[in-house]
Amino acid sequence: MIYKGILVLVLTGLAYAQPITGEAESLTFEKNKLIYKGKVRLVRDRSVLRADKVTILIDDQGKPQKLIAEGNVIYTEPGRRAVASYAEYDLKTETIVLRGNARVEEEKNLIEAEEIVYDRKNNLLRALGKGKRVRTIYIEEERDEEVRHKQGDSQEKGNTPEEGPHDSGSRLLHNGGGSHQG
Repeated sequence: MIYKGILVLVLTGLAYAQPITGEAESLTFEKNKLIYKGKVRLVRDRSVLRADKVTILIDDQGKPQKLIAEGNVIYTEPGRRAVASYAEYDLKTETIVLRGNARVEEEKNLIEAEEIVYDRKNNLLRALGKGKRVRTIYIEEERDEEVRHKQGDSQEKGNTPEEGPHDSGSRLLHNGGGSHQG
């Protein structure tokens, strides 16, 4: 199956230069990293990352290089949700890894695997079962233009729009592209 952008939602919103609000039971700041522990909640705009622990690795200029979330990881933004035991976003390689009962939902669509890796630079998605099966739920949606066209054809033939044929378009978790390997 073909996927495009399924994991753009995961952690990317928290990595850019907009303000981020962080809450946790504790915060440790070291030379090259921030470590949030205990009921961590990071918010940027309408994107929210929750986890037991989040480590943000930073470079000498104070820019984030990698974000690592561990334990009960949940990322949400409008219309999208990702869940895993572990999540990592490497800003240099633009690679996102979800590990441990990884699940990504976008509207009615879903992908589940033990590990989901998304290479943003190369637009490549790999879902790995690692002894389990990879599972997807793919909901076809009708394309508005095609439906209107078919409804017009049906009405000309004497059918009501509900009785006429409908050609379904496809949409999976951010509209086609990339690849799926299991």
